[in-house]
Formats: sequence, structure tokens, C-alpha cells
Amino acid sequence: MKAERRRFLAAGTVAAISIWLPLSGPLRAARFLQGNTPLPTRGEINDWVWIQDDGRILLGVSQAEVGQGIYTGLAEVLADEMDADWEQVSVQFVTGREAYRQVAGGEAKSQFVAASTSMTVFYPRLRQAGAQARDLLRRAGALYFGVAPDQCRTEKSHVIDVVDGRRIGYAELLSLASRLKPDPDAPLKTLDESRKGLIGARIHRIDTRAKVEGSAIFGIDVQVPDMLIGVPWMVPGFTGRVLGIRNAATIRALPGIVDLVPSRHLSINNMVGRDPDHSPNTIIVVAHSYWQARKAADLLDVDYDPGPGADLDSAGIDAANAAMLASDKLVTATDRGDARSLIEQAAIQTDPHLHEARYSAPYSNQATMEPCNATSFHRGDHIETWGPFQGQDVIRGALGKMFKLAPDKVIVNTTFVGGSFGRKYIPDAVIHATAASRAVGRPVKVIYPRDIDIQHGYFRPGEIGHFRALLNADGYPKALWARYAGQSLFWQMHRDFVEKAGGWDETMVECVYDTIYAIPGLRVESGIVDQVIPVSYMRGVGSVASLFFYESFVSELADQAGIDGYSYRRRLLAAEPEALAVLDAAATAAGWHQPLPPGHYRGLAFNEWEGRNHAFTSHVALVIEIRLVQGKVSIVKATCAVDCGRVINPNLVKAMMEGGIGFGLTIAFKSQLHFKHGATVEENFNTYPLAGIQAMPEVEVVLIDSPREPQGVGEIATAVVAPALADALHQATGRYYRELPFPPEVQPDRI
Repeated sequence: MKAERRRFLAAGTVAAISIWLPLSGPLRAARFLQGNTPLPTRGEINDWVWIQDDGRILLGVSQAEVGQGIYTGLAEVLADEMDADWEQVSVQFVTGREAYRQVAGGEAKSQFVAASTSMTVFYPRLRQAGAQARDLLRRAGALYFGVAPDQCRTEKSHVIDVVDGRRIGYAELLSLASRLKPDPDAPLKTLDESRKGLIGARIHRIDTRAKVEGSAIFGIDVQVPDMLIGVPWMVPGFTGRVLGIRNAATIRALPGIVDLVPSRHLSINNMVGRDPDHSPNTIIVVAHSYWQARKAADLLDVDYDPGPGADLDSAGIDAANAAMLASDKLVTATDRGDARSLIEQAAIQTDPHLHEARYSAPYSNQATMEPCNATSFHRGDHIETWGPFQGQDVIRGALGKMFKLAPDKVIVNTTFVGGSFGRKYIPDAVIHATAASRAVGRPVKVIYPRDIDIQHGYFRPGEIGHFRALLNADGYPKALWARYAGQSLFWQMHRDFVEKAGGWDETMVECVYDTIYAIPGLRVESGIVDQVIPVSYMRGVGSVASLFFYESFVSELADQAGIDGYSYRRRLLAAEPEALAVLDAAATAAGWHQPLPPGHYRGLAFNEWEGRNHAFTSHVALVIEIRLVQGKVSIVKATCAVDCGRVINPNLVKAMMEGGIGFGLTIAFKSQLHFKHGATVEENFNTYPLAGIQAMPEVEVVLIDSPREPQGVGEIATAVVAPALADALHQATGRYYRELPFPPEVQPDRI
């Protein structure tokens, strides 16, 4: 973003927009420090807390802000536990220490944000850090007052003598506190004590003002002295390599062009060490401005070999998936109650209680609003990077290995992330920027044009499914057999996980192989179809497809039994009180048993999301109401109930549910990648459109009060949208909708 636009936003937009948005208020006083502000050299209490001479308290947050509000949520946990005055709190991103690393989401111990684990993992750490700070300062205050520590309490960054009311600020106690040894097991506040403070309060996000007024620094905004701009040209397809540039001399002679740098856009197989071919498949055009680099990249005449994947196309992918699904090569993930033999026997007897359906979901792209970008300066003995990064240690490790430096010689500066959904966990942009910087000897910011961003991403894999169920006399499944086939995420990223499991990938069947529905006979199988298409994490991961198949099928079973979807699921969840509470809350808020106006219809979906490696358990239920008038569909309302454990900030959770529903609408009605001649067909938002803000219905979010510690919430709303919509559309039209995205004739006008 150019400075002129920044000045426009700062000067004019805020005055108008603040009429509508709560940019200030009694509980929105903390601030976020941007840029490369160094941590204070004194006043450090622990890895997370610094007390400054002016009385402000600096709190560190190690999880990147990708739009989820984590700078606010985790800071609340710290500030509440240490009794910090929220009006005097500053928040800063911190990196590089062991305390900032986690083991989660199937990833090795490192610093990263992903898998909806930030609050779950760091809540206990930051509570303990806050308690440690509060205890240390209380003991320092007791020394100052000359009394026993139990005669003191803390409140709003002060220690108070409870007998005579004397008080002293935290900052004034730094010298005394430095003489004391912090207690690593300092006692935590009770839940009742926390409820009187920041926890559970509707605190405004600390990054809202900066994002609205235009001062927020995203990766694409980074400016470094003497910086150049790089724009990549990439070989079409996933397996090609550059042979030469026919018009290199002509391109180099264009105004502003500095260099043409060969690079490798790594496949996941490259990254995990299974593919040793690192032949260049990318040319980074380095210039003085983006427009110069972009125009030159468009003019490149590159001789390239498309490689062994040149024949890849959507028809071939579909055929391979279908062949796998029809084969006997699928691997069993769950098998109980002899489901297969019961269903096979029912099929032979053409039992009328047997119901079956086939489903499909396409490949899709994260399509973040801020395209992939990164800035890097290769200084010879060390590298410094700036950008919208999800995985700080991923970058240290990748650049250290590629450029033969120790990881601690890679400095990682993390900006705001303009949308990620998993995409910016992959370090491809910073690898290109570092290669370009090494070649030209100056800092280089690499920016992906939108066509590169969409065509050369790391996608969510497509898959298909075949479901069969045998119903009992009451219409409920006594046996269910689910078969999945498609490309496997973990077969590329974590093949050892698949091999350890015996050949099946949990991301292909997640939320299904471990379903909590009471189904006596259950068999879940998956078949992996290997493809050259690079795949990676995307919001909702495999559940977006697997749960669409499963919950749509459950709705079909309810329809076959003549039972409404809510009552049907209530019986299936009769032994699960936490799940029932969520289901009941969504149905009650949506007025499930109340009559609807003519032309209105409802659909329902439920999910228990268990985080990777049992990191957390969250429950969500979604009711979607649609209107069908003269063949036109519109989405009237989405009512979502969620149990995500203890709610730190209701505003943040509700925003995540709303955002997840919006993301789910794009998946249901828009997202679909096609492949031809070994390459991605879609290239921009005209061919890969997203649902805009105008598509959002009214959203009501019901938060379930829970005694459990905070659970993951970032991805749980996304997967229930499509099956709830499919149910509502079936109620409206009498048809079953089994393929994503849904057909154009049922797409709402506003979508």
C-alpha cells in the first residue's frame, strides 16, 4: 500500500467509520506495538512480562495475528492473572525463545500458529506467567511496606496493603523485585477471581484501530532501506523446470530491471526430502518497482520442460479417485459391529432399509486477501526477513538449511498477516525473496501476483465418498459404512503418520472415524490416490469434505426415517451431554419447532471437533434458514451454538464463528479448482470467486458456559456450513445436494 493511501485512510476514513465501529471504549485501552521494537533491556519478569519505567506493562504474545484476535485474547489471560491495568498494557509479538514453541497439530516443536491450538496451548502457560509476575510483585510490595506478603493484594498494576490501604505501582517495585526469586509454581487465581476481571469480558480487539485507519503493517507494506521488488514467473504446472530464457537480454534492458534470478518453487515432496530435484522452475524478476517487475515477468519468453505431470487434468483425477473408491485397496480406519457384512447382506437382499449416497468435494485454494509475500536481506553471515509468517521456526529451519546457516542466524520479523487459513505456514515466498536478495546483494520484497498466488499454491485436496447405512425399525442406523478416496494431505506432509496408522490418513476421515454418534456398527475406510499436486493445510483441513459427506448423509437418514434432523441427532447423541447441550442451544435459539413463514426452510449440522493429537475438544451446531421464492434462494439467518470451553473473550469467539460461516459459504457455493495440461486452470477472482460481505446472513452465536479450560475455536464453524445448507436446500427443493460447490441454480443472488 502506498503512503498516499495510508495518509488518506488516516486523515479521512477513521472519522467516518468510527461512527459505526467501536474504536475506543472503557475496555479497549491496551495497545499493540508494531515494527521491530526491541524488547526492553530491563524490567523483565519472565519470558512474557516486562514492566517499564513509565508504568506501562509490556506483554509478549508469541502467536502471530492472522485475524483471529490472538494478540487481544492471550494478552487478556496474562493481564488478568497478574492484575495488570488494561489501560496501561502494551502488547508485542515475541519470538526466538523456547517458551514460545509448541508441539501441536502434528508438527514438531516450534514456534507457529495453526491447528486452532493457540489459546489451548498457551492459556496455561500465560496464566502461570501472570501468576508468577503477580506473586513476585506482591512479595516486593510486602518488602516495601515492611509487612507479610499475605497482608498485600494486587489490583490494576498496584500492590495494596490491605490493613492501611497504602498502595504502590508495579514499576516502582522493580528494584525490590529484582532481588527476589520468581516462583515457577506461583498460585493461580481461582475461577471466581478471574470472573471479576478481564476473563469473559467483551473487550475490543487491540488491533482494530490500526487496521481501520490504515496504520497496520502487513507483510506487503514492509519498507526496508535500499529495497528492491521481486515478482515471480513460474513454470505452468507442478513438475516443470526452466531450460532457459529466450529473451533475457531484452528483459534485462527494460527500465528498472535489476536482475533475473532463477529459483525453485518447492513442492511439499521437496520440503520433506522425498524429491531431490531442485531444478529451477521459477524466475524472480527483480526491479525497482512492482509494476516494472510485473510487466517484465509478463513479457518473459521461457523455454521449459513441463515434466512428468504434464498430462494431469481434472478428468484423470476424477477417474483415479473413482477407481480407488471401487477397489479393494481402501484401508480401514474404524471397524466395529460387523457393519460391512450387515450392509453387504442387506444389499444382496435389496433391503428397503438400506440407504446409500455418493459425495464429492473439489480441490480448493486459501485465496487470502493479502497475496503471499516476503521481504528478505541475505547479508552473507546472516539473513533477516520480514513478512506475514505463520511459522517462525519453519522459516529459520528452511532458510538455514538452504543457505547453509545456523537457524539462529536467521532473524524473523513478523507483521500482521492479511489472511492465511494455513497458506502462510509454507515458507515459499521467503525462500524466493532470500534467493533474490543473495543474487543482487540488497533486500528484496517478493510479491506474488494473484494468478501466481492461486495457480501455484498448496491446496486442500479433493475427495469423493460412498456412504451406505442399514436402518433399524425406528429409522436409526444400526450399521454405517463410509468409504473415502482422494489425495492425502498427510501422505505428502507427514507420511510417517499414515504409515504408523497402517495406511490411512486421519485428515481424510476426520470427525467421522471417531464420531460420537451412537451407531452400533461403523466401518470407515480411506484410499489414498497419490498425485503431484502440492497440498497443505487450509482452514477446516479435511473435515470440510469428510463432514460434508457425513452430516449430509445423517440428514438423509433422518429424511428417510421421516424424523426431523434435530430430533434424529438428539437420539444419536443421547449419551453425550455436552454435545446435546450445544445441539439444544442452537435449535432453541433458531426456534426449530416454531412454524416458519411460507417459503422458508431450515437445515442443521453438528460436529464434535477434536484437535489433532487430542489437543482439544469443541462442539458446534449450526442451523441455517433459507428462503426460496420464485426459484430464487436467499440465506436468511445462521444460528450457531458452540462449546469451546471457558470463553476468554466472547467478542473474539463470535467473530471466529461469523468468519468461519462466511468461509463456509464460499466453500459451499464457489470454491473449486480445475486442472488441465498439468496446471491449475483458475487464475484470479474472476474464475475463482469468493463470497463477499454482502453474502453474509444475519448470524446469531450462542456461547455455552463451560467449566473446561479454553478449547480450539478457529476452524470449527467452517465444516458445518455446507451440510446445514444441503439439508435446508433439500427441505426446500426435495433434492439431495451431494457435490461441492452446489449448482448455480441454488446459489443465492448475493453470493
